[in-house]
Amino acid sequence: MIFPTKYEYVKLEDVPVELIYILLWSEDRDFFEHNGISLKALTRAALINIKNFSIVQGGSTLTQQLAKTVYLTNERNIKRKVMDIMLAFFLERAYTKEEILEGYINSVYLGNDISGFGAASKRYFGKDVENLNIEEMLVLVGIINGPEIYNPYKYPERAKEQAHILLNSLPDNFLMNSKESIAQEIDNLIFYSPSSSSQDKYLNLIYRIKSEEKQIGLAGGGYTIKTTYNKNLFDSVSLDASSSAIVLNNKTGEILSFWGGEFDTFYSKRQIGSAIKPFYYLLAFEKGYQDYTVLPDQPMKFGDWQPKNFDNTFRGSVTLKEALINSINIPSIYLAMHIDISPQKSIETITNFLLQDIGLIGNYPNDLTISLGTVETSPHDLAKAYTIFPNYGIIPSTYVISEVYDRKGNLIYKRYPKIERKVNSIKNESYSKMNSLLRSVVLEGTAKSANIKDIELHGKTGTSEESAWFVGYTGKEVFSVIVKGKNILSSTTAVPIAKNIAMSFLYLGESKGVPVFSSLQDLNAAISFFDDPLEFIASGKDVLTFLNSIKLNYSYFELKEKIKDSVSSIEFIYPDVAKLVLQWEEENLVDFLEDPYAFIQNGYDLKSYLDNLTLNQNILQKLQEIYYQLKYIYPDQAKIVEDFLSSKNLADFF
Repeated sequence: MIFPTKYEYVKLEDVPVELIYILLWSEDRDFFEHNGISLKALTRAALINIKNFSIVQGGSTLTQQLAKTVYLTNERNIKRKVMDIMLAFFLERAYTKEEILEGYINSVYLGNDISGFGAASKRYFGKDVENLNIEEMLVLVGIINGPEIYNPYKYPERAKEQAHILLNSLPDNFLMNSKESIAQEIDNLIFYSPSSSSQDKYLNLIYRIKSEEKQIGLAGGGYTIKTTYNKNLFDSVSLDASSSAIVLNNKTGEILSFWGGEFDTFYSKRQIGSAIKPFYYLLAFEKGYQDYTVLPDQPMKFGDWQPKNFDNTFRGSVTLKEALINSINIPSIYLAMHIDISPQKSIETITNFLLQDIGLIGNYPNDLTISLGTVETSPHDLAKAYTIFPNYGIIPSTYVISEVYDRKGNLIYKRYPKIERKVNSIKNESYSKMNSLLRSVVLEGTAKSANIKDIELHGKTGTSEESAWFVGYTGKEVFSVIVKGKNILSSTTAVPIAKNIAMSFLYLGESKGVPVFSSLQDLNAAISFFDDPLEFIASGKDVLTFLNSIKLNYSYFELKEKIKDSVSSIEFIYPDVAKLVLQWEEENLVDFLEDPYAFIQNGYDLKSYLDNLTLNQNILQKLQEIYYQLKYIYPDQAKIVEDFLSSKNLADFF
């Protein structure tokens, strides 16, 4: 293998003047004036060091930094400081300023085992140093103060932030463009991935192996390492620089392949969009919701947040299955709100399930936007979290090193599959229902273009403001795909990549089906509380769970009548249950005339309610008042009221 450039010598005459200026502005503004040391910088550093009782700032000139790089170590003490001052004097007497500057430009450490601006330009931006633009120069110079802290591969946002700080310090008359436009270009920078070079396509695998070596305590060299990587799978798929993907064996946790940078795949965190939905839909199944449960698809508003469906339409109501497989936002938000006793409690429950039960590492919001996937995580961690579905709650620990041999060929390390977590809070029936829905996503939903004959692919799409996702699985593999970019759709970006990956499973003979779970409980699920309240309670079923699951299957007045009949059947035999039902009715069956906002938020059909309303003068006046209340907050619901009033001859009531 040919490794990416670690060092490339460039002549000073080939270095852009702008880069030299930015470098000297940041590191040594008096470079052409001093004789190797800067008394001004040394005085400042001395005061800071005395204050902190240790060497925390060097006050070094470019010449001193070059002396340290070439002749000394990074150790911070008085002896080393004296040595680099002496060496700086020597360099200044032996070489011209231009030669010292050229030496520095070619030797300064810029992270990831790279020395000099020539190699750094090639590695981070895929171009020669003379072709760098201002924003790229700012990033490279910014790295000097902390090559690990501002590592563009590991911490790209930090590297950009450091470039912003340097930009803001520059005098305005130096720049041809405005600082605002340059700042925008810094934000839009994409760091060149060495894996995009055909010569270096396995480099990120090596980075991953090195990371895992540290975890298992390997030191030194001379080892022979056997990995879990499937070369044929890796070679069968090609991705561009904006995409990353990873495939795991969902039973053993073996990392079979990944594409894109190691940092992008394992550490970078981006919003996952609708790929979050299966997790809280799973919780909804535990609460008694069914795939046929009706959910509202009507305008909602929460303070300043007024969420919309992707197609900017509202369907009135949809089933839970339709909401998930077509990734409809409004009914999903409604479902997320009702996972627990209140919206805020629901947010906490969803977060705890993801973070504590599943162990999905990421950045979490503390509001209802969590229902639309504002959680930020990595492709590796999301793929790993999805293993709960084909494994019915079991999450394996992932790894890429399977065996290690010493110089003599002796086996000194062998990795066996390990269960990292078992999610015990979810029943097998719920996992099976979710597997059925996620299969439907591929058969008839947002990922139907990924469907392949002879592969039982399950999965979910997700789209956020700056990325598109597909997370999928078979009975053996689980994988995630992310495509970075603004205003893109998962169906046209991530899904085609997912199809190519899944097709590789077929060619390599790697795929198998997902187990299906069924029980007597599934057969008895059709028993309705309304049909036979006494039998329903006697069989041990949860009445409140049932009521929540069928809440929108009936009109307001139908549901009220059915509850009345059911309570009359059980109030003397099961008075405690009757009391719970009546309490549920009081909290959930809110009359539109008494609280129109709660009625709408609960998702009831307003048109059906109005059609069954017995009218009189007081009710009509109340409806007119409500119309004006709703006009600007829920204009579509206000229009229903307006149309209803227009259809009546109001003179008959006044």
